[in-house]
Amino acid sequence: MRKILLLLLTVAGTAALLSGCGKEESAGDATRLELKKDGQIVHTIVEDFSRDYYNLEELKGNVEAQIAEYNTTAGNDRITLDSAEVEEGIIRLVMTFRSAENYSGFYRQALFCGTVKDAFNAGYDLDVQLHGIGEDNTVVGRQEILEMGGKHIVVVREAIQIKTFGNILYVSSGVEPLGNGREVNVTDKENLSYIIFE
Repeated sequence: MRKILLLLLTVAGTAALLSGCGKEESAGDATRLELKKDGQIVHTIVEDFSRDYYNLEELKGNVEAQIAEYNTTAGNDRITLDSAEVEEGIIRLVMTFRSAENYSGFYRQALFCGTVKDAFNAGYDLDVQLHGIGEDNTVVGRQEILEMGGKHIVVVREAIQIKTFGNILYVSSGVEPLGNGREVNVTDKENLSYIIFE
């Protein structure tokens, strides 16, 4: 329930609301980021919400208030709350961010999405080793990565599932492919993780 905790840090009584969370989600229905071609980020939070003192309407109201505050500063409709529903003790909360920068600004959480060239120009030196997924066990380093200037890259510091709009080519350690070529599970929440895709 870490993401919901982040949403409610400024709310009195949050500790009572969130105590006892941490139920694991199934791999097919987990908290995730979906990257869209137009740059939007769809963030789906899937968490345990089974305690009898959890209140969906209170949560929605608090989330909407924080989104409104962010949008007032950053610009209209940078973030929208698409839905918030509870079914069988599990909450599914869906938010759309206009860009990765808005996601980072709202959560104060590292997330970059763009081309490899964009990442380099933004200050990422890309001095990392990535390995190919599937049958491609190729290991690439900084020079090979820079030569992929037009490919897309995700840089994230968060344990979360990520769905891309193109086929994934290379990932860093701590990133596990989920089988369909466009989804991974990032397990490293301490260090930056890298995903290159078409």
